[in-house]
Amino acid sequence: MTKIKFFMNLAPHYRAPLWRVLLNNPEWDVHFFYGDQPGIVKTIDFESEDFSLNSEQIHKTKNYWWKGTILFWQKGVIRECLKGKFEFAVFPGEISRLSTWVAAIICRLRGMKVVFWEHGLYGNEKGFTLILKKAFLSLAHKHLLYERRAKRIMIEHGFTPDNLYVFFNSLDYDTHKVLRHKLQALDKKNVFPFFTNPYLSVVIFIGRLTGVKKLDLLLQAVNQINDQQTNVNLLIVGDGAYKNNLEEQGRAGIQNGWLYFAGACYDEEENGRYISMADLCVSPGNVGLTAIHALSFGTPVCTHDNMYNQMPEAGAIQAGYNGFFFKENDTNDLKVKIEDWLKHTDRQLVRENSYEIIDKYYNQHYQLAVFKRLVSGESPAL
Repeated sequence: MTKIKFFMNLAPHYRAPLWRVLLNNPEWDVHFFYGDQPGIVKTIDFESEDFSLNSEQIHKTKNYWWKGTILFWQKGVIRECLKGKFEFAVFPGEISRLSTWVAAIICRLRGMKVVFWEHGLYGNEKGFTLILKKAFLSLAHKHLLYERRAKRIMIEHGFTPDNLYVFFNSLDYDTHKVLRHKLQALDKKNVFPFFTNPYLSVVIFIGRLTGVKKLDLLLQAVNQINDQQTNVNLLIVGDGAYKNNLEEQGRAGIQNGWLYFAGACYDEEENGRYISMADLCVSPGNVGLTAIHALSFGTPVCTHDNMYNQMPEAGAIQAGYNGFFFKENDTNDLKVKIEDWLKHTDRQLVRENSYEIIDKYYNQHYQLAVFKRLVSGESPAL
């Protein structure tokens, strides 16, 4: 049986379905090691019934952060890489994780295959940063990448195509697929009773309310759309440091009944109600897993067009098919494109298009198939 050790920074809750399928694959002896960063992300509930048979395969470690910087060391990783024999060691491909530099070298010297699970190269690295990053990435035998674009860039920089596996990303695909059918008969009036006119087109954002998401651009754009009369409702689901600023900026929209802050929600059926009945999801800054969440419930996604400043999940958006891009930081372009999309798009067709990309690639079953190819030594499918 192939023994595989995953050394993860954290155990974010959205990774639970993927961890389960990896842990329970009968061909492998999989072990996960993870640290934490309190208050940053909700973690997997390892006490749940879903993980009841995997307690001996899950190991808590300790992360030590360097004086508030991104540099950190993970305790116990070196010991695990020196202990016993195993075939594969999987690490997040993050250059700031100092313990990974040492652990990857140890694994190579001991004859174990090193795999980095990573963003890869963004394409905007230059000079010493590029040299250092390429040196770090070269420590891995194989790479699990979040997107095709990263693979293209790494090939341009001399990495072997057969060592680059596009792994994508996923949320709780199976749960979302069940909810799709359950939520089909909803009525906007029941889902959005807090809007003055719930039957207007609904734009939604769901995620952490932070400055990097640039939600002020979205508020400005929708405010301009509604300047003469209310044409669009805006729903913001989430919490974060920027919430008070956004509520202050959107005071008029709240008073006029077209803007509503729902707060943080971890109930996937409630999130599914909001997302599936919305007409468009907009993330004016980087988009991240918000794109996968929205597309999973059949809702198209809009975000900015500068891929150097994007998260890899932006690659799930096919312009004109299941969403669109606007010029980065351009409120007027965002306004015009939102209006055009809502006026001229077949909502049901776009819903099916949105499902399609998730069903093909952005789910843990596809990820499992990719990882099986890597472990068996097969060439990547993409």
